Amino acid sequence: MTRKSKQRGGHNPFTYQESRDTLGGYGTQKARIGTDSQLSFGHCALSLTPIVDGVVSPSGTLYERSAAVEYLVKENAKLSAWRSKYEKQCEEDLQKEEQGKREEEEGKISSFVGKQSGLNAATVEGHVEKHSAARLGKLRDEGYDVSSDKEKKSSLKRTSYWLSDWTPDAGAKRVTTPPKRPSSPFSGRPLRLKDLKAVDLKRESSSKNSTGSDVVFVCAVSGKRLTTQEAVAITKTGTVMLKSNYEEFAKKDMVDPVKGTKFKEKDVVELRKSATGYAGSGKVEAEVYTPTLL
Repeated sequence: MTRKSKQRGGHNPFTYQESRDTLGGYGTQKARIGTDSQLSFGHCALSLTPIVDGVVSPSGTLYERSAAVEYLVKENAKLSAWRSKYEKQCEEDLQKEEQGKREEEEGKISSFVGKQSGLNAATVEGHVEKHSAARLGKLRDEGYDVSSDKEKKSSLKRTSYWLSDWTPDAGAKRVTTPPKRPSSPFSGRPLRLKDLKAVDLKRESSSKNSTGSDVVFVCAVSGKRLTTQEAVAITKTGTVMLKSNYEEFAKKDMVDPVKGTKFKEKDVVELRKSATGYAGSGKVEAEVYTPTLL
């Protein structure tokens, strides 16, 4: 057995590790994400596999064409069902509104007919209620319970809400307004199939025929490996290159250095890059918010 000073709780103040263990999962939990958990360059953001027929979104995310099309088809089907529920809810709201207007009109008509008949029902009811209230007040003063069944049920509903008959009802959940188009799984912006532009990702000669995770993609201009560097794609030609090479060889003349095609500034998309995992650059942390002790 270790010395007293080396045992847990041997010192008056808890150490950081002791306090973390004692909390037992309470408070915000943080974990450092290493390089091995980062998505490699040139891998589809949906299927996580090396890209063969690649496309890029306006936000700079790379996808496999088949995976992107499948995602959009499924999301459009969900939106179609969502719109059907929303339209049905709007029709029900319109019917309730029309029914309320009809009931209001019928009430006005019956009130008018009663006044025209020469006997105001409200006057009779007021006269009866006046004498009834006086008698109820006298009985209440004498100690009698003069509460009606309706009042008793209302009191029971207010004080005994845990009973099955008086459990509050939240009502039907309202359907929110559906968006016009499916959103991108990463940027959250509306995404259409025509927004996805084809890109030509150049593979390293040693991994041209590989289909595993060891596939390496290179810059189309310099031939350097693309890992966590800043890279851009020219959507008009599909060329993918390092951002430094783009600024040095293509930005000045606005001509693709590989295919010789002119392009505009709007055709250039900066690609999303993975973090390095190092503390100095590209550090990534994941946080989980859990209940906190008061």
